[in-house]
This record gives sequence, structure tokens and C-alpha cells, in this order.
Amino acid sequence: MRRRALSALPAVLLLGSCFPRDEAAPARNGGRAQAGTGTPYLPLYAALAALEDGQGDGQLTALQIGDSHTAADGFSGRMRELFQARFGDAGRGMLPPGIPFAAYRPAQVEVTAQGWHTLSSFGRAAAPGPFGLSGLRQRAEGTAEMTLTARTPGGVCRVWVEALGQPGGGTLELRADTGASVSLATAAAPAPGPGGAIGRAPLWLDLKAGPAAKAVVLRAGGDGPVDVLSWGAANGRRGVSYANLGTIGATIDLVGRWDADLIAAELARLQPALLLVAFGSNEGFDDNIDPHAYERRYANRLQTLRRAWPAAAAAVLGPPDGARRARAGHAGEACPGQSAWVRPPRLDAVRAAQRRVATATGSGFWDWSAAMGGACSILAWAESVPPRAAPDRLHLLRPGYRATAEALFEDIMRGYDRYRGLPGKAG
Repeated sequence: MRRRALSALPAVLLLGSCFPRDEAAPARNGGRAQAGTGTPYLPLYAALAALEDGQGDGQLTALQIGDSHTAADGFSGRMRELFQARFGDAGRGMLPPGIPFAAYRPAQVEVTAQGWHTLSSFGRAAAPGPFGLSGLRQRAEGTAEMTLTARTPGGVCRVWVEALGQPGGGTLELRADTGASVSLATAAAPAPGPGGAIGRAPLWLDLKAGPAAKAVVLRAGGDGPVDVLSWGAANGRRGVSYANLGTIGATIDLVGRWDADLIAAELARLQPALLLVAFGSNEGFDDNIDPHAYERRYANRLQTLRRAWPAAAAAVLGPPDGARRARAGHAGEACPGQSAWVRPPRLDAVRAAQRRVATATGSGFWDWSAAMGGACSILAWAESVPPRAAPDRLHLLRPGYRATAEALFEDIMRGYDRYRGLPGKAG
């Protein structure tokens, strides 16, 4: 059986809070949006400066949500490496629970799971909510296990699990290889609202796993249904954690399927200094999308996230360049010298709508396509040696994701170094 991770009144189990927090309350040239300049990034700059100066609790969280470009962790993984190399490594941070999709390979940790069933907020067969930022829940009706193993020196000292409470809910146990453990009974009275079965206010419990735990196992006891919304890890050191929560095939409309109370509670717990929103490719490949209606929906979804945690520096990542094969039924303008490939006619309109919304909401905007070289650049990227884009001319490959992440990080650092009055240090 494939090893995998938890539906119902939210309660959250946390193992190991090494640095507990209070409960809560760019382009390199003129052709590219300047990700690292302007007031949208001031909250991030201030948080980075405090981290460098030894102030505060020493923990800075960046959160990237989006579609498959985010789920793959190629782009976000390189961003994580760069932030942690300069500002310190605080650990992996928030993760989707269990195994969210077949090719899941998170950086810095290994995850295995057995006995869980994935309930997703995405697609025509989307399960009933509530859902939080991960966009899914892992449910166990009987006994089940999830294991998180650190792949970095020093291991972890804190691991958390966000669960939902529900009438008749079962017991969860989280145990580290150091011997530390904590249990949680998820049984809870029916919550008010339709159906009365599912609540929406996570409870976070902390337990220190030890200074260098290598593996942590989450077990469902089989004494009732249990659901998990997320989990994550920290190592107890000062620095940055960079979380990527991506859903393959998703559009910005996914955010509308998430529970506003859960989102607010999760963001209050995470307290991200940077929130990156990276949807748009799937919308841009939809020839039937109405750009004006899309702009209104995008504004609404982005504001949902911004209202939930207004203290973050928020930035929109416009979709990368993309192309598709020219054939009957596929509209689009042919790329110069490449009659076999055409540009999706709505991709530019989607990117322009996102840029306008970012400006109107005081968010940053970074043009991923421009960072690649603009329209039709993905064709050259797919044919380069080694290739930087996938054969589908929609997704990038590891070299492409890493190169564009380096461009964004350089833009952000250029602005930060100006904020600090320092010479450029990016890269």
C-alpha cells in the first residue's frame, strides 16, 4: 500500500516549539517588473533586518501558494536555499499533509504515509470543506501513519500537525525518535453552522522533540475518523523557513474554496513576512476565460488572502511564458520561426489583469515571463542544453525554475540592500 497522511472541527497538534510564538492574534532590466522595490516589500525588509540584527524571535516565514509551478518545489526550493544561505536556516516550515500527489518530493525532508485518503478542494470531484491553505485534507478512518524524516544536518526540534476536530473523532499521536510524544483527541462537539459537524478554529499544541530529532511519526489510533490539514518542521535555529503549497492544475479560484476562518488562523500562526501568490498558467491556457471577469475574481481572491494577514509583504508572480502545439481548435499567434507552436491568446491578458490587481491592492508584481526573456522564450528554453523547460512548453525543468528563482531573489535583495543602505549582495 502506498504510504501517505488526515475531515472535521479543527484542532491542531504541534510537536516541538523551539521558538514558540504568541498565538495570533523584479526584473534585472527595465523590461521586467521590479520585484524588489517599492513599499509593498517594506514588511519583508523590516523582518529581514530584524533577523540580521538579532532582534525578535529569530523566525521569518515566507509562504508561496499557487499551481504546479509551486507544487514542484523547483522554484520555491531554490528561493528557500537562497534565503537560508543569506539569512539562516530555520527549517522546512509548513507542508501539505502526507503525500498530496504521486510525484511529491519535498526538499529537506522525506515524507511517507500509509492508510490515509486525500480529500482535495480542487477539481470537479472536490470534497466538502473546510480546507485551509494546503487545499487538502488527509483522512484516516482506521489506523494510519505519516512519517517525516529530516534530510538536513541537525534534524528538527519542532514538528506540528494541524487537525480538525469532529464528533466521534479519533486520537492522534505524534512521536519523535528522541522519545518525545504528544497525543490529541479530536472528538469535539458539533460546531454551529450547516450540518453542525465541522468546526473551523484550529488548536495548536506544542512539544519539544529534542535538539536533533531525525524522524517523527504521526499515528491515527483507529478509534474514530481523523483529518489533517497541514504539518511542518523547524530546527530551532534563527533564520528563514520557506513554505510552498501548490495544487496541480489549479487556478486562483481555488482560494475561494478555502475556509476564511481557517486561512486566518493558519496565517496568524505562521505570521509570514512574505506571501507570494503564483497562479495564472492554467487560466492563460483557457481560451474561454473572460479577462474582465477574471480580473474581478483575482482581486477578490487576493484580497481574501491579504485581509487574513495584512502584515505580510504580498507579491503576485505573473505566470511564466508558455506555448502549445498549433493545431485545429487551438487559437493563438505563432511564435517567430516556430510554426509548430503558438502562444495561448489569453496568457498575456491574464498576466496584465494580475498586474493591475497587484497595483490596485498595494501588492508587488513580478513578471515571470519577462524573467525568461518574454513571449516565446519558452521555446528556446525547451531546446537549450541542458533544457530549462519541459517538452510541453508549459512547465519549466529544474534548471529553469532555479534560474528564474535566482532572478527574483536578486531583485528582492537589490531592494533590501538599498533599504539597508548596503552595496548589492544578491546571489
